[in-house]
Amino acid sequence: MKNIGILSGRRITKSFSAFTLVELLVVISIIGVLMGLLLPAVNGARESARRLQCNNNSHQLALACIVYSEKHECFPPALVPTTKPTNLYTNIDGPVYNNQRENWVILALPMMEQTSFYEEIYDLMSNSSFLSTSISENGFTPKSGKSPYAKMDELRAREISTFLCPSDRNNRTPFMDSAGNNWGRINYGANIGLCPVTEMGNMGNWQKSSFCGVMGPRFSLTPEQISDGASNTILLSELRSGLNNMDSRGTWALGGAGPSATSGNGSYGGQAAGPNNSNPDSDSVQFCSSIGISDPNERARLGMPCTGSSNIRATARSMHKGGVNTAFADGSVHWISDGIDISASVVPDKTTADAGEPLFTIWDCLLLSKDGKTFSMQDL
Repeated sequence: MKNIGILSGRRITKSFSAFTLVELLVVISIIGVLMGLLLPAVNGARESARRLQCNNNSHQLALACIVYSEKHECFPPALVPTTKPTNLYTNIDGPVYNNQRENWVILALPMMEQTSFYEEIYDLMSNSSFLSTSISENGFTPKSGKSPYAKMDELRAREISTFLCPSDRNNRTPFMDSAGNNWGRINYGANIGLCPVTEMGNMGNWQKSSFCGVMGPRFSLTPEQISDGASNTILLSELRSGLNNMDSRGTWALGGAGPSATSGNGSYGGQAAGPNNSNPDSDSVQFCSSIGISDPNERARLGMPCTGSSNIRATARSMHKGGVNTAFADGSVHWISDGIDISASVVPDKTTADAGEPLFTIWDCLLLSKDGKTFSMQDL
């Protein structure tokens, strides 16, 4: 026979103590402190991942230029004007985008598995005279059947992930030219050299100059002409996309210093010397006075100082803290600190530079391809 327990009539209750307001505030404070401690670490980890992706993009673009050099026996030129000017400044000037053809980015597209895209662009630009049709030409009908101008506008506005550094929050806003056409962004620029493009004079002299980089206006070097060594010479540097859609800096289909190249960013001239230079007159780029930020000191505070009305001088810039990624002519990618030697005191005056041996800074030597003064990354 089973024994059945009988509960007494008394009600059994359990008591629970609730948080007091003070205890709740203490818990919230502890959580806030923990979040404050963890958030910088999380943000730092995210930026490290973004910087790594940016580093990889630099490497891929450098490899594309190297493959181009193997196929064509020279690196792609930084930009190609529609005519053969003796002085780049007087012949490519406001609006710069109406007087140029391909730049290094377009030329390297087939080496980035973008052959069909390259062919679409060249379908628009092909004509009986190789250098008579500009990137915005509207005088003939392409195979696509679309209006040439509308089709080119569509192509130039295309967003390509390899061109974009994820740390740059402005690179999803296209540059809009004065005609209202959009141009896609890029965060990497060809190294033209130590002099602003206005000082190159006859562009044929660019190859002979000790102030040249690797990819110049119309001309470029062969791998053998980089006498300082491919591992000691910068091929590409990071660029920041423009502050807004009126700022042409960081624009992949547009040639010139600022949009898709660096130039005049050494101590020879001094205004844009070194990466992320904060001089209010640092970059000399088209539409600087029209980007909607009239105060030059405010542009400098935002990390994008500029002056001028033509794309002739611009330095390497990034949104990473403390420096920029640079890709060298051997395909390697190296971090260059903003604190690299850019002292202008060791460089002779321009008027006497040819009289004796120029004295260059470390940053200058990394930009120059045949100055005879080599600094490897191990020396930094």
